[in-house]
Amino acid sequence: MKQSSQSSWWRYLGALIAGALYPLAFAPLNWWFLALISIAAFWLLLKQQASRCAAKIGFCYGFGLFGVGISWVYVSINTFGNASPPLAVFLTLLFIAILSLLFAFLAWAHRRFGAKFSLSGQLIAFSLLWLALDLFQSYSFISFPWLFVGYSQTGQAFAGIGSLLGVHGLTLYLVPLAILLAEALANRRINSAAMLGFIVYAVIGLGLSWWGISGKIEQKGALTVALVQPNTDQHQKWNPEYFAPIVNGLLQQTENYWGADLVVWPEAAIPAMDSQVDFLLDDLSTKAQESGSTFITGIPLRPDPEASQIYYAGIKMLGQQQVDYRKQQLVPFGEYVPMQSLFRGLIDFFDLPMSSFTPGDAKQSGFETDKAYLIPAICYEIAFSNLIQRLSSKSETAGGKAKPKAILTISNDTWFGTSWGPLQHFQMAQMRAIENGLPVIRGTNNGITALINHYGQVIDQEPRFVTTELAGLMPLTQRYTIFGQFGYWPLAVICLILVLTLGLNSFLRSRPR
Repeated sequence: MKQSSQSSWWRYLGALIAGALYPLAFAPLNWWFLALISIAAFWLLLKQQASRCAAKIGFCYGFGLFGVGISWVYVSINTFGNASPPLAVFLTLLFIAILSLLFAFLAWAHRRFGAKFSLSGQLIAFSLLWLALDLFQSYSFISFPWLFVGYSQTGQAFAGIGSLLGVHGLTLYLVPLAILLAEALANRRINSAAMLGFIVYAVIGLGLSWWGISGKIEQKGALTVALVQPNTDQHQKWNPEYFAPIVNGLLQQTENYWGADLVVWPEAAIPAMDSQVDFLLDDLSTKAQESGSTFITGIPLRPDPEASQIYYAGIKMLGQQQVDYRKQQLVPFGEYVPMQSLFRGLIDFFDLPMSSFTPGDAKQSGFETDKAYLIPAICYEIAFSNLIQRLSSKSETAGGKAKPKAILTISNDTWFGTSWGPLQHFQMAQMRAIENGLPVIRGTNNGITALINHYGQVIDQEPRFVTTELAGLMPLTQRYTIFGQFGYWPLAVICLILVLTLGLNSFLRSRPR
């Protein structure tokens, strides 16, 4: 199937523009309908294309998508990784290009193998491929679960589907919706059958969303919380000269809040190994016990001071109970360096302070306090819906009795400056609330520090880039959700049914007539 050179270039440019529209559906703009338009345009651009040309279109689409959506990684590479602007641009573009290969593969596979299916079969296959790439992006060596189309629905009409099937289930719903829209508008005259399908499918989605958010609600008391936002300069954080000012500032900010049920410092708030600051931790634990508070701080953990190469990104809970949590999902190149024998020493970015963490054990549980069970997530971990759901489900038997639950996430998004990255990260925390029907307590270094309710709605938040505290009452209202109870098993069953449907579709089309 040959295409003229001019026609192909227009398709590549169209794919680049369509991809660039996609990130505008997420925070901070939240123009969610643009995600549907973007996917619809991508589908139409791939029509009747040879697989090789489709791969190029897919790469251009991915480059536009990630080029606009995650260009903020430049900030951490240049500003905090000390890479020169040309080198930082090169590394950012390289990262974007690697991720764009995912869409190149999707487009190639769609045209290489999807043509044997009917239109409905192609719709199913394309949607399953998109979902598969989301999962690969999350759980493979790439480990970058960003800009999934389901996040565009945070606070929007179809958000409740996340309570049933999680953010990946929203992807599997929204991609076919976009394709139906594309087919409805593909011709000069509206395709009435496809438009009817789009409307019916949208109504079904609204019904599913309503069902998802209508689960049983229980009010189980409240916590008084105090979240300290120190706004520590990342350039000063690991400089020993600034250790005393940083810690003294945190103590001064906290002084008026001892006595709250929960006092929280952000990720790596104390810039030292726990084994190096026993005196400080003992003092904080004593203050928490005497005041009746539970105190939580982010701090690097070194359980064995003799094993200098083994340390963890961690959370310490101090007070009546003393428990540690070790971060399981580490940030590539930020907290560990893949293939470090190859990359270490090449440039400063591959030798950032505290970039050799060890991942924590997957069998860890959360924090049980007198009033609640807290599900911990350190920064990047809030992006992994399966991890949060798994930690939440472990609380069902914790202590032998059911306690109200809340997700507690601490973060330090200072690495990404004033870019969109931290705002997209915050949107993920809201989706975790929607999925699990649980409130979220979010403490950060420089924002967004916030309290989020069981519908993913913000109760209260503090402005970014200021030294402040968020103190208030956190209702422990929680909502039953299918996803919170069963995780991704229902979605897996749906995918199996769709795969079997594809097989039947292929069989029927291959039979001699």
